Amino acid sequence: MTTAQDHADIVLAAIIPDGGKLLEIAQRHLTPDHFTERTRRGLWLILERYAEVTGGAVVTRQAVQDALGQNHYDAGTIALYTETYDLLADADADEAAFRWSLDRLRDLAAERATGEAITGGMEILTRGVQDEAGELVRGHVEARNHVLGKFAEIDRSLAMQDAPEGNMRVEGREMLTDYAEREALRLSGHYTGIEYGIPVLDEKVNGLQPGELVLLVGFTNEGKTHLVVQLAWNAAVVQGRNVVLLTTETVRNQVRRRLLARHSCLPGFNIDGGNGINSRAIKNGTLTDSGKRQLATVVDDFTRNPGYGTVWISQVPAMASMGYVETKCARLNRQFPVDLIILDYLALLRADRKRNTDREEYANNLKRAKQLATTFNDGNGVPFASPWQVSRPARVEAEKVGYYTSSAVTSETAEASNTPDQIISLLAPLDNEARVAPVRLQVMKHRDGERANSLHVSVDYATSRFFGEDTPTRSALDVAIIGLD
Repeated sequence: MTTAQDHADIVLAAIIPDGGKLLEIAQRHLTPDHFTERTRRGLWLILERYAEVTGGAVVTRQAVQDALGQNHYDAGTIALYTETYDLLADADADEAAFRWSLDRLRDLAAERATGEAITGGMEILTRGVQDEAGELVRGHVEARNHVLGKFAEIDRSLAMQDAPEGNMRVEGREMLTDYAEREALRLSGHYTGIEYGIPVLDEKVNGLQPGELVLLVGFTNEGKTHLVVQLAWNAAVVQGRNVVLLTTETVRNQVRRRLLARHSCLPGFNIDGGNGINSRAIKNGTLTDSGKRQLATVVDDFTRNPGYGTVWISQVPAMASMGYVETKCARLNRQFPVDLIILDYLALLRADRKRNTDREEYANNLKRAKQLATTFNDGNGVPFASPWQVSRPARVEAEKVGYYTSSAVTSETAEASNTPDQIISLLAPLDNEARVAPVRLQVMKHRDGERANSLHVSVDYATSRFFGEDTPTRSALDVAIIGLD
């Protein structure tokens, strides 16, 4: 069985002959506490200090002895460190082994920290402990707060990733290539980001870009979750991107039904003239024999068409925090490249640690979501979208003036306006009961583009499909459907 010391040896053995490059990578993920054996921890500290002083030079055997001598270690300790250094310097550890052991060290540290958190919680629950102020902390509430706070710290540690950096003056070809790729997308009729699949909206915002936090704003039952489904479906089916959809208020099966209903509107299926299958009929089990055959065809295509991206739907457990979301998405990114993260919805997450007010908790979650969008996938970023609900007074005011104002978004916290890169609002008829309703979309904020106050579309609540009011009531996409012939 490979131990933490074995993985520490591989990490150190790879760093010693390399100098600064691998050490820089390791420093973004590891602390001295990850090295459980005293000599390895000491060597790690020497490597860090030596790189800081020399600018990343390779640590020599003599440099280790000099560092120990300057700190007045005895001859026996210096001999032990020198012997360990020689053993590691002679080991064969390539970069792949280094990265594997780096991840294992983090996982093992998280395992230890989890055990310590549970042990500490049990002590608070049963006997009580003194806090920093000397007050006795005891009981199930304090025990849970302790454990959840520690778990959030563990999640943050696991979610730490590399960040891109470099000298822009030597990246001229890369910058021109990036522009050429974006121009080619535009000329081919596509946008550079993840598209909503609503042409009038995509034209304004040019899609969702990596690193962007997007809030989808509206009142209850106006269509925020339907817009989430439209966005996820379009990204996966039309663009072939991989989507992680985490839901806090809607059960996973309901999201699946809505995605299937949206998929059933493809013109190739020709179901109800392109209007698709009503998600309520799927929920209630009221499809006709013909409808069941149609549903089977839709499911077959959605699950087998190689041109589609992954749609990973995860129901978030109660009391989960952004730390849970970060860790979940980081782990999924090891299975497949994650191109879009959707959280339905952000305001229901618990803060990583208890705040004085709900406003502070909302602000913390928004900042953490933006941080995740920016730093995800070693700093390459990912679009992160989430619905954001406004109050009834804000909805009534919007009905009067015809659009939402910034105060509607900031009623819970100013960060709801400051932190996001895009804010898209939906204004539908109040207390609407019709299957299809007109919706006024508004680009309330677009950090890298223009705003728009009145984009008129329609939404079919039975299939989560958005379309222009003057366009046919079915998707313009025409793709090959498996199993129709």
